This record gives sequence, C-alpha cells and structure tokens, in this order.
Amino acid sequence: MIPVLLVALLAAPAGQPWLWVEREGDTLRVTADLRGLLDEREARRLTSGLTTTLSLRLELREHDGGAIRGLSLRRARARWELWDEALQVELETPGGTSARRYASIDEFANEFANLRAEPVGWGIAVDETIYEVRAVLEVNPLTLDQQAQMRRWLAEPGGGPRLDPVSRTLFGSFVRLFDNLRPGSAERVLRVAGHPFRADRLQYHKAE
Repeated sequence: MIPVLLVALLAAPAGQPWLWVEREGDTLRVTADLRGLLDEREARRLTSGLTTTLSLRLELREHDGGAIRGLSLRRARARWELWDEALQVELETPGGTSARRYASIDEFANEFANLRAEPVGWGIAVDETIYEVRAVLEVNPLTLDQQAQMRRWLAEPGGGPRLDPVSRTLFGSFVRLFDNLRPGSAERVLRVAGHPFRADRLQYHKAE
C-alpha cells in the first residue's frame, strides 16, 4: 500500500509547494520543495535593489491546533546588486550563518527553499499521536521591539522622529505595513500545510 503522504506528493501539480516527513529514530525530518512560495511578486521584490528579509519556518504541530512540538528556522537578508547583477545574501540556517552570492533568484530559491531531510522534531515517540507540518514564509518580518514601537507610534502619532520609529532597523517599506493603520508582523505571510500523519506510520529516513 502506498503511504498517503507519498500519494499526495506524487499528485502535487508541478511548481506547487509540498512537504514530506520521515523518521530517523525519535527525530522527524522534513523534505520540502517550497520554491513556489517565492513567486513573481517576491522575485520582483528581490531584484528591486532594496534589502529584503525572508524568514522561513517549519513547524511540527499536534493536529487540530495542538501544541508546537518542533521547529526549524532559516532566514535570509538579500539585496540585488544592480551593478554586478547578482543577489548578495546573508543566510542563516540551522548549520550556521554565511554570506552567499547568487547569479539568479532561481539559484537562491533552490538553496533557501528546497529542503532535504531537515530535522524538525526531536524525541517524538512511535505512537498514535497525529501531527502535521506547516511551512511559514514571512517577508520583512518585524521584531517584537519594532512591533512595540509601531503600537506606541499609532497610539501617539507625532512629528519628528516618531513618524518613522523603525526607519533604521526595518528592511523594506515602512508604509506598506500600515494599510488600514493596523501594524502587522510582516509585510507578507505565506503558509503551506502538509497532510496530517500518525507518528507510528512514517517511513524511516535512509541517510545518503
């Protein structure tokens, strides 16, 4: 019998994001193609010459709104160098931080959003608990301090430096965050949810 997750993976339309979960001992690993989240809108943003911050988060959750049982996070601060026609990126992954240079958006997306056996949950028992994995991409997310500054600014809008409380720390457009004068946590948030699965019915990961 073909596992349900494999059927869903094979049926996924070309270019659409997908998630695949495997077990290695008590660790759950995720293989995912999330390049589709970096759509034409984000490609235009990344080639604009402005600095863009991307935060890609994998969440292992108990099904039906349960607690988060595992997490993996990667971030990228990217700016297109107009003179050199290349994308300069400060990349943070579970393996560390590095400075990278990419000749194209596709090359960057392949490394940033094409994940292979990424650990996302540890100490997960082989039992009947039902889980699901979600991927969340945040574009130009704000820190908690920046959100607090924006709330203070909205409560007491004034002149001078209050007009842009995060001008030196926020990458991207400050104004776009104030549609309807409501602060958000990011300029744009994209989500992908995998199919629910039982912890005792996963295939085992085979290390290459």
